[in-house]
Amino acid sequence: MIRIWSELRIARLKEQIADLSTIVWVTFWGYLAWQLYEFLVGFADAGRTIRTGGQGMIQSGVDLGDSLAGLPFVGPQLQGIARDAFGGAGRPLADFGTQIEQFIVVVAVVLALLLALVTLVPWLQRYIPWRWQRLRQLRAAHRAIRIAPGTGNTKVEEVLAMRAVSRLDYATLLEYTPDPLGDWSRGRHDRLARAELASVGLRP
Repeated sequence: MIRIWSELRIARLKEQIADLSTIVWVTFWGYLAWQLYEFLVGFADAGRTIRTGGQGMIQSGVDLGDSLAGLPFVGPQLQGIARDAFGGAGRPLADFGTQIEQFIVVVAVVLALLLALVTLVPWLQRYIPWRWQRLRQLRAAHRAIRIAPGTGNTKVEEVLAMRAVSRLDYATLLEYTPDPLGDWSRGRHDRLARAELASVGLRP
């Protein structure tokens, strides 16, 4: 069974609240960033309209030139004049519309990314290392203490008590036993072992 949360109720509740809060936070700001992008990129329609108008003028010049090409004597000259006149007016419009469209899309992407980065990166920089460390610690402790030991429970309890005395601070030890050093010296390892297990999110 893959372990995601601690076995202890309070530690598990803290981890679940942190996980849920992160999902809500990322979803909320991700949605807002997407909505901002959608709103801003909508203004690119103005550029597309200008570009389409310019392309329409160019095509109108081509169509007019083709219709004038059949006139005797002056047809080919009028065809070229019509194409050049309409093309000269339409090409700048089409290019301008394309540039506006591209500029608006770039601005929309940049602003949406900035909003996402400003709101999500600080949160995730704190959450991900903390959550990863908790997960690795829990899974490693579960494997080392519950699955891998090739010795009896008494020896395991003694090793856990030794780790608790040598690793945990006194304030933490005193939460589980009023006399941590006395318990160790007298061979009473149960409360010290419980302190060590709790530090890695495992029940006794």
